[in-house]
Formats: sequence, structure tokens, C-alpha cells
Amino acid sequence: MRLLRRLFGDGLTRAALIIWLIIIGLVAFNFRSTLPEPYPLFGVFDFLMVPVLFIAGGVVFILAIWRFGK
Repeated sequence: MRLLRRLFGDGLTRAALIIWLIIIGLVAFNFRSTLPEPYPLFGVFDFLMVPVLFIAGGVVFILAIWRFGK
């Protein structure tokens, strides 16, 4: 538990974890929901958010690794 507290005590790693949880939630929503079918613009936005969040999470995680390295 102390390791997790130390690991996620930094703002960048906490942000990376939150982005990761949002990605998991969006993927689960995309699989379970039929909402994007009647609303195609919402579907495009919903499906495009996953790669955008994936890239943003990767950037935040790399910045966090660089901060831990110093």
C-alpha cells in the first residue's frame, strides 16, 4: 500500500491513472452502448476520444517517468 501511495502521490502519475480509467470506461461504454448508432456525431466523438486519451496518457506517463528519473 505504501508503494502505491508513493507511486501515485505525484500529480502526473495520478493524472495518468485517471486518463487510463477514463479510457477503460469509454471502451466499456463503446462495447455496451447502442447510443452512437442513432446519434452518429456522438459516436464519432466517442470513438475518437479513445486514441486521443491514449496519446495524452502516454505523454503524461512519459513525463512522470522523466520526473522520477531526476
